[in-house]
Amino acid sequence: MTDTLRVGIDGRTLEAPRTGVGRYVFELCRALDACLPQAEFVVYAREPVELPVKSPRWTLRTERTPAARRLRNIGWLKMRVARLARDDALSVFWATAALLPARRLRVPTVSTVFDLNAWVVPETMPASHRIAMRALLPRDVTRADVVTAISHGTASRLAATFGARVSAVVPPAVGEAFTPASDAERKRVRDRYGLRGPFLLAVGTWEPRKNLALLVDAFVHGLRDGTLHGQRLALVGARGWKDADLARRVAAAAGDGAVVPLGFVPDADLPALYSAATAFVFPSRYEGFGIPVLEARACGATIVAADVPEIREAGGEEATYVPPRLTELRAALAAAAGGELPRSRDRGPPWSWLDSARVLADVLRRAAAGGSARRVEHGGTVGDARHARDDERALVRGEQPAPR
Repeated sequence: MTDTLRVGIDGRTLEAPRTGVGRYVFELCRALDACLPQAEFVVYAREPVELPVKSPRWTLRTERTPAARRLRNIGWLKMRVARLARDDALSVFWATAALLPARRLRVPTVSTVFDLNAWVVPETMPASHRIAMRALLPRDVTRADVVTAISHGTASRLAATFGARVSAVVPPAVGEAFTPASDAERKRVRDRYGLRGPFLLAVGTWEPRKNLALLVDAFVHGLRDGTLHGQRLALVGARGWKDADLARRVAAAAGDGAVVPLGFVPDADLPALYSAATAFVFPSRYEGFGIPVLEARACGATIVAADVPEIREAGGEEATYVPPRLTELRAALAAAAGGELPRSRDRGPPWSWLDSARVLADVLRRAAAGGSARRVEHGGTVGDARHARDDERALVRGEQPAPR
């Protein structure tokens, strides 16, 4: 190992199109480069990805074996990354999506956990992903030398569920562009998307966990009873998993133009949408944090959000939190339309990616300096570990683990 800090990074999250996790990793990497100006970074990915920083200090290590490129996402991490990193003289490895290579890397590992979807809302996940996470995550947070989480809520759930001790909370941030938009910018975006009257805004992929079907139902009820007269509902976000029911509800309500599915919207237009909306509504059943809520907060929006501890960390004190149920959500939407709810007092991001990167940089330095000292405790049993190894082998082969 050299004196230079060399950070290995699981780059699977950087594959296009980048998800929220991918954006978190990409932005943190850019900020890490500024926090660790002497460090070197090696990103491991199955296919070529865009490096967060174009610099001689950043190296992309991609899979060259055709058969290995055909491995599934998790299988490739488990079977190939340790082999690719064998001669890279790493100081520390950052597991950006929580899971670790099956073979030990012989350097300290830092695992970042985003959420516990597979335990909190398992019914909202595709079965294959749910089974994989339930089989592998408990063992890998045990194996990691250091565990970080993106919210205090996630850290608490890790402790309660696995007995894992989180060393640091490294929250997501938003870019400096997320500030209250000017009148001219609001008009430009309103015109672009045909939103000339008052509207409620939701941002999220069309999937069960986001609970958008509940929002559409609450909105339609508000139109019928007159509390949302004149309002429209703008839905920003791509189609996702198990979205047929939501699509039917949207189609039924969109005939008269009251519900407006906008699909994908570029980041450049989001601040004006948040700023112009009567309220931003986020009824998600569960989140590891809730980046759209933080974006809306930075833009000074009125926020109605599900009362989930992790979402509260994103929304701050001025947001209105309600249980994600029809009656409570209907009442909150009516209050927002009536001008009864406060707007966020923030005028820009409450913290930056650089702030979060400073925390992660300190974690990586300390982990590298501490060698393989164990920093995570876990309440699992020897039997749990044996089952986890069997499950891991099955997943790598593309099979489902045996039910238990």
